[in-house]
Amino acid sequence: MKKKIILAGLLSMSMMATVSTSQSYAKAKATTGLSVSAGADIISIKVTKPTSSGHLYAYNANEYPNGDKMRGISTNVLEKGVDLGSITKGKSQTLSWERYGNDGRDHLYNKYYILSGNKIVKGPIYATSVAAKYGKVGYTQKSIKGIYTEDDLSKATYASDLKATSITYNLGLQNLIYSQDSGTAPSDAISFESNGQTYYFNKSVVDEYDQKIQDANRRGMNVIAVLIPWVESNANYPAELRYNSSASKTTWGTNTSNGKGRDYYIAMVEFLANRYSQSKAQGQISTYVIGNEIDFTHYFYSTSNFNKYMEEYARSLRLSNLAIKKYASNANVAVPFTHYWAKSAGQVYKECPSPSFAPKKMLDWLAKYTNARGAFDWAIAPHPYGVINTKSNQAYYDTKTGAINGNYKTSKELTFTNFEILDQYLSTSALKYKGKQRSVYLTESGASSGNMKATARFNEQAASLIQAYYKVANLKFVKSYNYYRLQDNEEEAKNSLTCGLLKPNGSKKPVYNIYKAIDTKSSNSKTKKYLKYVSYYKNGKTKVSGKKLKSWKDAMGVYKTKVNWNKKWKWSNIYRK
Repeated sequence: MKKKIILAGLLSMSMMATVSTSQSYAKAKATTGLSVSAGADIISIKVTKPTSSGHLYAYNANEYPNGDKMRGISTNVLEKGVDLGSITKGKSQTLSWERYGNDGRDHLYNKYYILSGNKIVKGPIYATSVAAKYGKVGYTQKSIKGIYTEDDLSKATYASDLKATSITYNLGLQNLIYSQDSGTAPSDAISFESNGQTYYFNKSVVDEYDQKIQDANRRGMNVIAVLIPWVESNANYPAELRYNSSASKTTWGTNTSNGKGRDYYIAMVEFLANRYSQSKAQGQISTYVIGNEIDFTHYFYSTSNFNKYMEEYARSLRLSNLAIKKYASNANVAVPFTHYWAKSAGQVYKECPSPSFAPKKMLDWLAKYTNARGAFDWAIAPHPYGVINTKSNQAYYDTKTGAINGNYKTSKELTFTNFEILDQYLSTSALKYKGKQRSVYLTESGASSGNMKATARFNEQAASLIQAYYKVANLKFVKSYNYYRLQDNEEEAKNSLTCGLLKPNGSKKPVYNIYKAIDTKSSNSKTKKYLKYVSYYKNGKTKVSGKKLKSWKDAMGVYKTKVNWNKKWKWSNIYRK
């Protein structure tokens, strides 16, 4: 038997909303305050000392008033949204309306503007306080040590042996949800209500998710889920969600610029957040990485228009965060990018087949616009491979190429050799969230053992991993270091990209047992013999041999930065709690 998909009408944004208000009078200041909170039943919008009179309007996330030119590729321009009430200059007040409309639509996903005619007085502003259905998820990690096991459940036993505290899993979205245009879904499809509509989800895909996530939780690991819709023939992925840009042959992206794509995407993330925010027995996801290496535009939406691209990604990121916070108060989203930093791939090595952007510029944009629209706790998930990712002595080749330095404003790339530049960058007021540094999740990064034809290559790989791990373990903003990868991929190995702890045949490299012990009290005794395999050019100029270094702490400051390693370094930061 087939299940019929029920279609529900969209919210008419021309309708007047029923609202309640509370008011207080105050003298106007230079800026208007606007904040939104979402309770279980009521959306409250607090207006503080508006500088102009006007009206408060609610818009869907992909809809824009005439005065807002930062629209991405959306063509949904409305003169007025839902009118929530009049605003008087200098008068502070709180307006509220029902969280859920008569059609079941959740107003959590709306954004809010104060308009005076066509002039934007304030906005857009999204909800920043959300009542979560289930509360908190995840474990308190005993260390930052984690692993990427190639999405292979059969290899999870290695994660336990290594005593990993977190694991990275790719959750392919391309077959998760059934298109409503087909009108039917398989009889075993899983139904889920979102925004007043019934959506159906692929049971076999969900079963696979369940097995991986539940297994990880049983082993005491937090799950970092990377949400990616891979391009795949005959996939279920709805057409409205696809960007279909000519250069994007790897992923379809998550197109929320149209109403149906927006609602499909919200439904998918809500489905995942609802399912994986309940008990650990059912499985919990702690962090959701939105996309893959987004500085390479073909992984999301291929365009050379920076603002257009960023608005599209920011909308997906915002909707993801709201959908996740609806169910889990402490789960968060993360922004992934490559090892490029103040320069783009196209500006450095021209390895990207589509337009590329500098990750620092992208993060600056996100900080500026997400803070202005309602700050939330998005994290970052860089992939800081070495400048030449096939080399086993990362620091040596990083410092030899001239691609990195110790200045977060100018370093072309971000690798473990200069990773501490993030400490200063994340300490800037523009990047902080509620006065604290944003979190960093290292979901994909590793050290290669090169062509594996010499013992020295294996020793250098171990030394590079140790140098990297000790550094990031002493940087408080790093929450997880999920080593990539457990086992070498045979195709990658042909090109000397051999980051695995295991060889292609499954045998252990020296780095395996090093990683197993790296966060234990025996860490120093296990690793000190590899210090001599470290070498680099201090500040890119003077060659330093590990044979002359007294300790691993001495190997931290390859470049002169604002970080004082004598104060920052503590073995207690490295050891399991």
